[in-house]
Amino acid sequence: MTTQDDRGAVVLARAHGLFNIAGGLWPLLHLTSFEKVYGPKTDRWLQRTVAGLLVGIGWTQVRAARTPDGVRQARRLGMATAATLLTTDLLCVPTGRIRPTYLLDAAAEALWLRAWRGGTVRPEPRAGRTGSVLAAAAALAAGCATGGLLASRVLRRPPEQEVSELTRARYLRHPAAR
Repeated sequence: MTTQDDRGAVVLARAHGLFNIAGGLWPLLHLTSFEKVYGPKTDRWLQRTVAGLLVGIGWTQVRAARTPDGVRQARRLGMATAATLLTTDLLCVPTGRIRPTYLLDAAAEALWLRAWRGGTVRPEPRAGRTGSVLAAAAALAAGCATGGLLASRVLRRPPEQEVSELTRARYLRHPAAR
C-alpha cells in the first residue's frame, strides 16, 4: 500500500465511520422522524441497541483510520457491518418484516462493500475502474427500483394489511423465577 493508497483508505474509513455514526444517531436523537421513514418499531430497546452499535462502530472506524493497521481494522469492521445490514435488509423487506424504504439502506451498504472491495481506495485508474463505477450505479438503481416496486405494492394493500403479523407480535412477560 503506497502513501496515496493510505490516504484514500483513511478517507474511506472516516467517511464510512461518519455514515455509521449518522445512521446510529438519527433514531437515538429523533425516533419519530426515523419511524416515519422506516416504520414504527415494536421493540424500541432493539432499535436503540442497533443504533448504539452503529455509533460505536462508526466511532471506531473514524478513530482507527490513523494508521495502516487501523485502516485494516476499519475495513474489516466496515465490511462486516455493511454485509450484515445488507443481508438483513434483503431478507426482511420481502417478508414484510420491515418497510421497503430499507432497500435504500441496502443500496448504500452495497456501495460501501464495493468501495471497500478495492476500487475506491486506489488513486491510480485501473482497467476495471469503469466497471466498478457502473456496478455501483447499477446496484443503486436496482435497489431504488426494487424499493419503489415494493413500496407501490404496500401502498395498494388495504390498511389492515400494512403491518405484517410478525411486526404486530407482542412478547409475553413471564414472572421472574422465584
